Amino acid sequence: MNDAIDLTSFPVVDAHLHAPLREFPAGLDDYRWQWYEGRREYAELGADLTAYRWAIHQLHDDLGCDDAEAAVIAAVAAREPRAWLRETLERDRVEGLVLDTGYPPPETVFSPAELAEAGGVPVAPLLRIEHRAGELAATSPSFAEFVERFDAAVAGARPAGYAGLKSVIADPSGLGIGRPERAQAEEAFARETGSGAGAGSTLRLTEKHLLDFLLLRGLDAARRQELPLQLHTGYGDRDIDLRAANPLELRPLLESDAARGVPLVLLHGSYPYSREGAWLAAVYPNVYLDVATCIPPLGWSALVETWRVALAVAPFTRLHASSDAAGLVEHIGLGARRARATLGLALGELVRTGSLRAVEAEEAGAAILAGTARRLYFG
Repeated sequence: MNDAIDLTSFPVVDAHLHAPLREFPAGLDDYRWQWYEGRREYAELGADLTAYRWAIHQLHDDLGCDDAEAAVIAAVAAREPRAWLRETLERDRVEGLVLDTGYPPPETVFSPAELAEAGGVPVAPLLRIEHRAGELAATSPSFAEFVERFDAAVAGARPAGYAGLKSVIADPSGLGIGRPERAQAEEAFARETGSGAGAGSTLRLTEKHLLDFLLLRGLDAARRQELPLQLHTGYGDRDIDLRAANPLELRPLLESDAARGVPLVLLHGSYPYSREGAWLAAVYPNVYLDVATCIPPLGWSALVETWRVALAVAPFTRLHASSDAAGLVEHIGLGARRARATLGLALGELVRTGSLRAVEAEEAGAAILAGTARRLYFG
């Protein structure tokens, strides 16, 4: 018996994604790698993920081609990119996009304005703190000038059209955010810029004292502008030390004044730390948990279980859904499809057990799929 709540007609606002590539992946492994969170040289393993196999079968149905990987990829590659984007968003009722502008490199992907025009939906771009800092560090002759330029960038985020900030500090240095002195950050800056990177390049910053220093300044800017800040947590980046990406590492920051008043969105369902992320969203009124339903490529049962945990622990008004699309248009539509189906299963269980009335489950579904994201990024 299927007890799922039917959410197929509910609109989706994709609350975290990366822009589609301008050029379709050149080869089979290049395409697979867009679905795979391991190293590129092992991209063939992506084809054996159940999430990938599901996607291929879904695209076969959408495109009317043979149900084989090569045929599906060829059929997608034959689509005109802008038309494919519009078709995908309309078919899967995606009505807004929240765009991380820090990856892939901007010259390789569609800009926010191009996405809005081609897709016919509003686009809310996010300023990635570490990416902008890396650009500025590569071209700043002194730490003082670097800090001045960084502060201007984050303080001017809203006037520049950004709907929020984004941090990937979990990847290089972990979520245990300290309070470094300015002198410690300056010493770290000297080490970073001593690598010999030329003017015009972007440095990948890794020094913990510098990154912590910048994140705290970013939080101050977000508070003044009433902007949310998204944080990478858990699974999602290839080089991350997953132990340092446990969102519980954020608790000292949350207990301090540094993050007060700033909506903090924990990305990727914090998987495999979904319980920890949901707990933070339950006890801290400014914490939200986002569940990504396409990338990273979790299988069906893992997604349903993530929703179960999130709904069992956190207020549903502190949850939202995303695809975390990583360069492919189809990620966006398939993420919306999986979000509706897997969330519908978890909500259906709550109705069957008497925890929610059907109308309440639909109210929760509407908030998670679109309402909360509209309020945070488009309000």
